[in-house]
Amino acid sequence: IVFGDWSSDVCSSDLLLEVVDVDDPIEVGGQETYIITVTNQGSAVGTGIVIRCDIEGNFAYLSSDGPTAGVAADGIVTFAPLPQLAPKAKAEWRVVCTARKPGDVRFRVILSSDQLTRPVEETESTFVY
Repeated sequence: IVFGDWSSDVCSSDLLLEVVDVDDPIEVGGQETYIITVTNQGSAVGTGIVIRCDIEGNFAYLSSDGPTAGVAADGIVTFAPLPQLAPKAKAEWRVVCTARKPGDVRFRVILSSDQLTRPVEETESTFVY
């Protein structure tokens, strides 16, 4: 039974968002690096890819890097849009924070793009002691 023609003329970008912390747990005063990876699993170019990171009060922003520049203000890091991501390609951003006080901290990343009808969110937990 065939439920449609899934030939090569059906093209889409399918963006996968992954977020990991490099060191966990960390001590107060220590640094944590978050690696944010977007993979285009689809067969079409992804465009207008924007990454936004929410940093909880237990952390202070130190730096960021990646294929686009990041700007930090009031606990939010917003990266400039990545114009395009080819099929099967990956893009990686990094955000470095300093732990200011102990607790179970959440680092939230929100991905949006021209092709997504709603944002994709991923949260990484880090324990600070």
